[in-house]
Amino acid sequence: MKRKNISLSMPKGFSKSIHASVLALTIFGVFMIVSANATINALDWTILLKIIIKESFFIIISYLIMVLAARRFSFSKLEKYYIPLLVLTFGSLLLTLMFPAVGGAKAWIRLGPVTIQPSEFAKVMVILVMAYSLGDRRNPSLKFSDLATHPLVIVLLIGLIVLMPQSDLGTAAIIMLIALMTYMTFGHKILSRTQGIFLFLFTFFIVALVLSTSTFFVNLIAKLPIPDYMVDRFRVSANPFTDIHNAGAQIFNGMAAFVSGGLFGVGYGKGFLKFSFIFASESDSILAIIVEELGFVFGFMPIVILYGIIIFQLMKYTFLVKSEKDKAILVGTIAYIFIHFLFNVGGVTAFIPL
Repeated sequence: MKRKNISLSMPKGFSKSIHASVLALTIFGVFMIVSANATINALDWTILLKIIIKESFFIIISYLIMVLAARRFSFSKLEKYYIPLLVLTFGSLLLTLMFPAVGGAKAWIRLGPVTIQPSEFAKVMVILVMAYSLGDRRNPSLKFSDLATHPLVIVLLIGLIVLMPQSDLGTAAIIMLIALMTYMTFGHKILSRTQGIFLFLFTFFIVALVLSTSTFFVNLIAKLPIPDYMVDRFRVSANPFTDIHNAGAQIFNGMAAFVSGGLFGVGYGKGFLKFSFIFASESDSILAIIVEELGFVFGFMPIVILYGIIIFQLMKYTFLVKSEKDKAILVGTIAYIFIHFLFNVGGVTAFIPL
């Protein structure tokens, strides 16, 4: 029997600029996670050591998965494992309901010191479902129900689970936007009508997002049958200074970190607002810590440049590939990266109600 050689190197033809940018962002992120945790934890060096070991473990595992996916992925293999992957996706999303809510959302599975957010994997699955189900379908006699029902139902179910039982509005919105942008890449004429409808809905969403911080919109949202904590997010984004000690404290302190950091920051590890003033300073709100300590020039701009390199290279490849399935994965990945960047920056700076 011939043994398969296991290689830890990326396959031939991979983008060196994307690879380097991803590694740079990863290493930069680890340094900032350590700094964000260097608060009262700094009194016990073993805590910081555990954080470094934990993050290093995640980096190694993630890199191995990336290399494995880059070398082994194919749509024929996706077809083989498609149903098990769907079952795993929905099962893990529902499993989160057995764990306590964090910030009003039941979106995490806790296994000791390790926390897993299945909705992040669901975003990737949404891209794969769309590409696998809709890409390269050339038969002009296909009906819309035969072509699009399955992927749209899958995406809708994933979005509803994240929105309703998990109560994670931001993640649900991201999933739907990723699916929408991926859906626009397919060229079958039977899809053109719904693509026009989705384009209208996307435009409506962007307009609503721009208006979401207006008093009129906030009052309108308050009349809808949604949880109070969701209404508070819109109210705080409209005016972060009205409730700086309660619902608006997170955004207010995040904006204060931006002001404190200025152009060049107060110095790595010297940030003040991470000392219990900013919730989730090592995760969702780490951008505020980055800008406070490294400033706009050395903190924010390098992130923008590295993300820009990745997105630009991915966009370049969308014009080079001929397969709709490949193009859909590229567009879905661009949407995934860009929307997360936009939401994270917008959430910290009160431009987006998250």
